[in-house]
Amino acid sequence: MKVVDVHAHILVPELLSEHGSEPWRPAIHPQPDGGYLVVNNQFKNGPAFKPIVEAEAITENLKAMGVDYAMLSTPPYAFYYDLPPEEGARASAIQNDGLAAVVRRCPDVIGGLGTLPLQDVGLAVAELERVMGELNLSGVEIASNVNGVDLGEDQFRPFWQAVERLGAVVFVHPAYFEQVGSARMDKYYLRNFLGNPMETALFAAHMIFSGMLEDFPNLKVVLAHAGGVIPYLRGRMEHGYFQRKEPRARISRPPSEYLGRLYYDTITHYAPTLQYLVDVVGVEHVLLGSDYPFDMGPERPADIVHQLTRLSQAERELILGGNALRLLQAAPA
Repeated sequence: MKVVDVHAHILVPELLSEHGSEPWRPAIHPQPDGGYLVVNNQFKNGPAFKPIVEAEAITENLKAMGVDYAMLSTPPYAFYYDLPPEEGARASAIQNDGLAAVVRRCPDVIGGLGTLPLQDVGLAVAELERVMGELNLSGVEIASNVNGVDLGEDQFRPFWQAVERLGAVVFVHPAYFEQVGSARMDKYYLRNFLGNPMETALFAAHMIFSGMLEDFPNLKVVLAHAGGVIPYLRGRMEHGYFQRKEPRARISRPPSEYLGRLYYDTITHYAPTLQYLVDVVGVEHVLLGSDYPFDMGPERPADIVHQLTRLSQAERELILGGNALRLLQAAPA
């Protein structure tokens, strides 16, 4: 059985500041504690607590964490949706070319999810075509909104249509959540503890109530951090659907029926919460995640799955790798 991680990150070396003068290119600064600070003119992020650039070092670390095969994607601070569209497309292409090279070099242990310039839907669809065709990656990672615009809005319909047509997996990571992560979350790391899961829930709710999941029933959308808080609001949304007219404007069935069309990683940090998620969405819709190389991920991501004693060994193996290999159509040797 292969243990497959669907939520792990890489900054490909081709993106770094030594490869160009663009101010958005990041630089990596080693820290005294062994971590890595990532800095450019737009962000100061970090530290990452394990290597984030060198593919071989990443795979060695993941192997030590119990992971056999990892789907690598960019950290959320490198989506570059705030760049002008053509420049954003260039930043995406640099990352996608670099990621495809990593996958070709290490196909038995690494798969890839590219990134797209979603500030321009036409450019994003064109790059998605290239990601799935020429580069032969399994899909893409996207942010939970695009500069404050939700992905359930009609302007993104051509994107979701292309995603379904191409069979691409879409991994959704919370980002750009100033509306949710207000100044009230500045203290105590609440922007991560609360802001991230709330932002993911907003993405999922918009996808459900906008009708995107109904109109494109074959989408393969994976939510980071076990879906944020959306699975745990199931009852409230269900009640509201039958009490109010607004939630019924664009969908024909209760929201609970769409929760099981989405996929979720395992990053809950609490086995009873993960068991609840499995109960709500089904064992075949839960996939292992580590959030490598950041400290908010589990050090041994498979351990929590083994704590789910109500599951059979076959069901645990689905979460540990079987579901991911089926969904991603990736078949490491």
